[in-house]
Amino acid sequence: MINLSEDLSIQKLTFADQPELIELMREIYIPAYKHIWSDSGDWYLEQMYNPDAFQKDLDDPKSHYYFVFYEGWKIGILKYSYPESPELVDFPNSLKLHRIYISKEYQGKGIAAQLMKRVESIARERNLNYIWLEVMDTQLQAQSFYRKMGFEWLFTYHLDYKKLRPKYRGIQILRKSLK
Repeated sequence: MINLSEDLSIQKLTFADQPELIELMREIYIPAYKHIWSDSGDWYLEQMYNPDAFQKDLDDPKSHYYFVFYEGWKIGILKYSYPESPELVDFPNSLKLHRIYISKEYQGKGIAAQLMKRVESIARERNLNYIWLEVMDTQLQAQSFYRKMGFEWLFTYHLDYKKLRPKYRGIQILRKSLK
């Protein structure tokens, strides 16, 4: 367990955590995003969190995957990797923030900001040049949060997930310079 504050901590995931991870994501992801999927998001969860995909994430030495705890309660996940650059453009020496998901009832408490500060601290300690992430172009609240954290829009592309409703396929790449 890594304590980030008196109330907030993260715990590195192991393969034994896969059933708990997918159950937590059913509780967090489905209510927030079911409207964007033709199947309520079941296909996406299976793609991202099935045992093989999860093991692949854990086996990648660049990948760092955690449960997030607030006041002792498991409330979300954090995943980042470095060095990693987008396929569409090269950001040398960069950290990718893959996922911050927090249970709805814990949003607005500054938890995501604390997690972002942790990720930025790790990137700076490793002398990385950038942090980058992908956010749906329809997720205005998330975009606003990331801009407050110092990220800038670079470009938008479209996902080709068949079960993703067409109006939700736009993905923005945001980047924050650390130099």
